[in-house]
Amino acid sequence: MRSLYIADFHTHYACPDYPARPPQNTAPELAERWRGLARRIADLDGLLAEAGRRGIDLRVLSAPPALVTPHGERTRPADLRRLNDHLAGAVASAPDRIRGLATIDAFAGDPAAEEAVRAVRELGLSGLVVDCATDGHLLSAKAARPTLTVAAELGVPVFAHPISPTAMTTAFAGLGRFGTSLARGTINAAALLSLLSDGVLAELPGLHVVFPMLGVAGLSLAAATDEGELITASAPATRRAHVYLDTMGFAPAAIRFATDLLGADHVLVGGDWPIGLRETSRERVEASLARAGLDEAQSRLVAGGNALRLLGALAAAGG
Repeated sequence: MRSLYIADFHTHYACPDYPARPPQNTAPELAERWRGLARRIADLDGLLAEAGRRGIDLRVLSAPPALVTPHGERTRPADLRRLNDHLAGAVASAPDRIRGLATIDAFAGDPAAEEAVRAVRELGLSGLVVDCATDGHLLSAKAARPTLTVAAELGVPVFAHPISPTAMTTAFAGLGRFGTSLARGTINAAALLSLLSDGVLAELPGLHVVFPMLGVAGLSLAAATDEGELITASAPATRRAHVYLDTMGFAPAAIRFATDLLGADHVLVGGDWPIGLRETSRERVEASLARAGLDEAQSRLVAGGNALRLLGALAAAGG
């Protein structure tokens, strides 16, 4: 097999003026790591240097609102603009190595959609990152519809990032870091299911939405129903909804499950850098895809081809 082009879709970077904040009620072991993590999330030069050492061709940078906003507060429009302006400048400094997803408060209605349009059309950012929910609403909420609609119209992906819901993080606190992940994964799965059950995916066939593997339970539950068929590879091409999973965690069995269900054309490499305990490296990606039983064509799609297609960046890999 020729060398894979590897694009990590799940990489965090934020303007240094907006320090990354730990998840609500985070596990003590993550809280202890967080100061170092926040410093790395604001260090673009360090991010690029590490990507080079680990053999990653492209990093897709994002700062979901909950990462840079105090819990219980909304990200102010002026702050969103500043975050996105800074990200566009970062991308311009190394366009062959990074792409950016605009930070959007999807639950802010029409103003959020207007910022999404500005970020894509004027700043040249390649997609959007949104919180998958608030403590009161899931991603299918009416307030989020303008953002999802313009993303479909613009032809850019939406990364639905987990949040830490207060009730669940409190209830699961005794599980330590597993409790933090379980709470975040549960709300992420619920957001995925809300797009299906509330008809958003059917209403917006041009919407391409990415969830991390943390929310895989939503995919599993959806696949157990007739209505969930439209997000799977078996759906007729004219009806297929475009839900993607990233490989967060790099478990071969999970990658195999996702590719079997969604199709290899709807799974992306993603490592949750620098928060994830298994960081993305060329060796890890190649080994995980091989152990998942993917053939060369499937491996190329998952490793980087799908991300490049979603981002409109095929030229970056000579495609």
